[in-house]
Amino acid sequence: MSGDDPAAPSDPPPQGGQQEGLLRRWAKILYFVTPWGLKHWIDHVGTRLDEADDRSNRIESAIRTLQDELAEVRDERLKPVEKRVDAVEGALGAVSDEIGRLRDEVFPASVARSDALLERLAEELEEIASLVERLLQGEPLPVAGAGPIDEGRLSDALNDVQPLLLESFRGSDEEIRHRLDRYLPDLQVAEPVLDIGCGRGELLLLLREAGVEATGVEGDTALVQAATRRGLKVIQGDVLEVLRAQETDSQGAVTAIHLFEHLTPASLAAVLVEIRRVLRRGGLLIAECPNPHTLRVGAAFFWQDPTHSRPLLPETLELFLRAAGLTPMRRELFHPFPDDQLLVDDEGGTQALTDPDMTTLAERVDRLRSRLDEILNGPRDYAVWAENPETNTHPSSALEGLR
Repeated sequence: MSGDDPAAPSDPPPQGGQQEGLLRRWAKILYFVTPWGLKHWIDHVGTRLDEADDRSNRIESAIRTLQDELAEVRDERLKPVEKRVDAVEGALGAVSDEIGRLRDEVFPASVARSDALLERLAEELEEIASLVERLLQGEPLPVAGAGPIDEGRLSDALNDVQPLLLESFRGSDEEIRHRLDRYLPDLQVAEPVLDIGCGRGELLLLLREAGVEATGVEGDTALVQAATRRGLKVIQGDVLEVLRAQETDSQGAVTAIHLFEHLTPASLAAVLVEIRRVLRRGGLLIAECPNPHTLRVGAAFFWQDPTHSRPLLPETLELFLRAAGLTPMRRELFHPFPDDQLLVDDEGGTQALTDPDMTTLAERVDRLRSRLDEILNGPRDYAVWAENPETNTHPSSALEGLR
């Protein structure tokens, strides 16, 4: 470096503030080396350790709380869920068992009974259709027996049995009178009333209490005596013969409660001809019979009474009424079977199911059982209301030759 070059500048001396900062840091470092500094540092570290220990305790307490809640969920909430799952499994098993029972037991038995009954009904309808065709053509009917009185009279061998049958199958007086209440409004405006096959006189007693003039017809001596002791007016004799003895247009109404099913087709046709004759114009006929459309009635209960001739379908009875010149007005079904005898209960079987497919299947099974109830356990009886026309617009009855 030449002598002419300027001298290199030296570093500036430290300023006063920086020197004080360095001194303060060194003092701090030296303080922590002293016993008092070490004690202060140890106290500070101990405080931090105490805080960490306290936080650890709180965390441990929170963990125990979570464990307790998990145990509660396991013990108190999972058990009901398990029970519900078990219930669903039980319901599925019950549905499966019921489907198997319906498939293996109920359906085959119902189909077999339905086929047998339908076959027998088809034969009866064919026979009745042939009979009505002969009646419409004026041909004589093949009637067994020595005379018209024998046609409507029950066998002498059943005279002693008939009162027992009434007691066993017909019901008490109070029950029968309650069932007959439905006919009272029509009969109150159609007196005098002739109740053919009046039995013990339940309808006659009901009409007497209502102030309606009524007479009964009954062939059973014991039943006639019982009705007479009640002060009821009853004519003993064969229904057809008593009808033939009545004056023309003399009755406002004729009732036949569970009578026509006891008659043969020929006797029924002859009785209807006489009913139309004794009814005045606008007169009323009310007929009640067992309902064969309900299979338990047509295939079983109907045959409990050996005096029954054959099931009488309401359509067949209305056909006979028209052939006799009467006009059917309405038909009603009543007396269903008790609820405890039905296939379907009111509680329902699909509430516990959660699987949509199983719910749909269970609903289909319920609908099927409801339909089976309609066929097997439908109304036990029916009634038909018929009128003798006000004006003689009908042609001569096709059954007039039976008189």
